[in-house]
Amino acid sequence: LTLEVLFVGVSVAAEFAAAGASRGLTIGITAGLGAVLAAGAVLGVTLLGALSGTSLAIVLAFGSAALLYLVTEELLVQAHVVPDTPFTAATFFFGFLALLVIDMLA
Repeated sequence: LTLEVLFVGVSVAAEFAAAGASRGLTIGITAGLGAVLAAGAVLGVTLLGALSGTSLAIVLAFGSAALLYLVTEELLVQAHVVPDTPFTAATFFFGFLALLVIDMLA
């Protein structure tokens, strides 16, 4: 994850530099994004640390489904051939969560 965030930071910095932003602004925004990520990690550990096994599994399953949805819908060009509807998004989430629940019960 650290390497991925490093490349995201480099990409953000390159976009700001290409847009003509000052070096200080570019460094500040990239550092701010890193700080927000670190704060989110601490907050997530604090909030999720008190959950039981089943509750934690449900939260992590939803997070996994959200990340898979992001990859499928936002990063793959071929996914935008058919228009996106709320029904298809909900079907994706429910299907993925159902498979995870089946896997947990098996």
